[in-house]
Amino acid sequence: MGDWKTITVPALSSDSKNIFQYTSEKKMSPPSLNTQVLRLPLPSSKSMHTFFSAFCTEENIEQSISYLNRELTTLGFPSIYAESKGKELNLVSVINCMNELLVLQHKNLRAQEEVEMQHLKLGSDMDHLQNCYAKLKEQLELSKREVVGLQERDRQLQSKNRNLHQLLKNEKDEVQKLQNIISSRATQYNHDMKRKEREYNKLKERLHQLVMNKKDKKIAMDVLNYVGRADGKRGAWRTDKTEARNEEEMYKALLNDYEQRQKQLLMENAELKKVLQQMKKEIISLLPPQKQKPKERSEDGPVLSDLEEDIGELNKENMWELSCETVREQLTNSIRKQWRMLKNHVEKLDNQVSRVHSGVLNDKDVISREDHELETEKLELEIQQCKEMIKTQQQLLQQQLMSPCDDDTTLLLQDCYLLEERERLQEEWRLFREQKKNFEKERRSFTEAAIRLGLERKAFEEDRGAWLKQQFLSMTADYKHSENVTTPSAFLGSSDQGSRLLNSTSQQRKPHCMLSVSVPAEPCQTSRSISQNSSNATSKKLAEDNNLNQWEESDQEETE
Repeated sequence: MGDWKTITVPALSSDSKNIFQYTSEKKMSPPSLNTQVLRLPLPSSKSMHTFFSAFCTEENIEQSISYLNRELTTLGFPSIYAESKGKELNLVSVINCMNELLVLQHKNLRAQEEVEMQHLKLGSDMDHLQNCYAKLKEQLELSKREVVGLQERDRQLQSKNRNLHQLLKNEKDEVQKLQNIISSRATQYNHDMKRKEREYNKLKERLHQLVMNKKDKKIAMDVLNYVGRADGKRGAWRTDKTEARNEEEMYKALLNDYEQRQKQLLMENAELKKVLQQMKKEIISLLPPQKQKPKERSEDGPVLSDLEEDIGELNKENMWELSCETVREQLTNSIRKQWRMLKNHVEKLDNQVSRVHSGVLNDKDVISREDHELETEKLELEIQQCKEMIKTQQQLLQQQLMSPCDDDTTLLLQDCYLLEERERLQEEWRLFREQKKNFEKERRSFTEAAIRLGLERKAFEEDRGAWLKQQFLSMTADYKHSENVTTPSAFLGSSDQGSRLLNSTSQQRKPHCMLSVSVPAEPCQTSRSISQNSSNATSKKLAEDNNLNQWEESDQEETE
């Protein structure tokens, strides 16, 4: 887009009137740049010649000069003609006019450049302002969002503040209610105190009347506002005998509880033993029965020998009567062996059933009875031969022992004996270690039980001491209250009977005081007895450990 401007320059002569047109195109840049470019066509030399020839020719020189003079004078320039000579040109004035025109042209060009530069600056400023406007718009949106968030947060805080005010109001109401309750209770307490004081004064007056008016009668105690027991019986006096009796009853109750627990444990142990014995019998019944023929014994020799040993060991009645710890290893070993035998037997039966179903057993694999008997006879003969050979070897060995032998044979025999002795000692050492482990477990359990019992006894003694202390304090408070009640003014007219009454009441109070003083020593005695028992038990255990360590060292020296 651009603006087109047309300038017409009239010529002096009508014949050579031409219109000179020049165009200046003002081309706008994109809106992001906002620059303006002025395009001026640069005419060539030929066009310039035609331009000047069109304006001024040889025919209209005078007319063109007069036209230029007139135009220059109108523009304020001096005339190019000499004033004295008339129509002659003044070269000095022409040159000066041309110079001034050139200066004006240069000024206009500089002004145009300055305007263009200013326009460019304004365009860049416009771009900068647009960018700033976009940034400020974004910041405005962000600030609006922040304002919305802050308003929401303010609303939440206000709602929270209202809730807190409501809670504070509720708490104040509760505090007011509690204060009202406390004040009402205080007034009630004051009323009760006044009522008690009135009752106290009445009782004091009555006591004074009884002491003053009934001197001849025997002194007795009247119980006021007696609260009976739940069973309707009358409570006994607290003396040393009653306290000891109560303590004995407590220990009896504890012993009865422990005995009942022990009976229950024994019954459970017996039931478990019965179940274990029944399981053993069922496992033995499930296993194949023992065969009497030696042929069959040779086939299942080791398994049946183990079974015979286990059955012989477990059929003993004394074993079931012993404790679980003494028979635990034998029972576990026998149960494991029988379970292994049962498992092998079941696997054999499964294999046989699978063979029968799969048809693996053929007629060739089946052995006849005669062949089986022949094989058994052969095996019996081989067994007899082996037995005879063993006997001959034993005889030869005895002969060698009886007869003088070489050093090598004696060393060999000694080595054999030493190896057997070493194996036996290792087996005994293993059994000893197992017994030691069991003993350590028992000792640990015993120490834990002793510590637990000591803690329970200590807690019980502390509770008992606190209870006795509370009773003593309550008794002393009653005693002080009674002393405050019996003022000297009430007994001014009393005789020897009043002094006897006071002596009797003080004597009745003394056993309780003595009891309360003497009882707290019992927890110390019990704790001392517990510590002595624990120290004795620990000393016994240390002695046993020392003996065991000595025995272990001696066994190690022997084995070495």
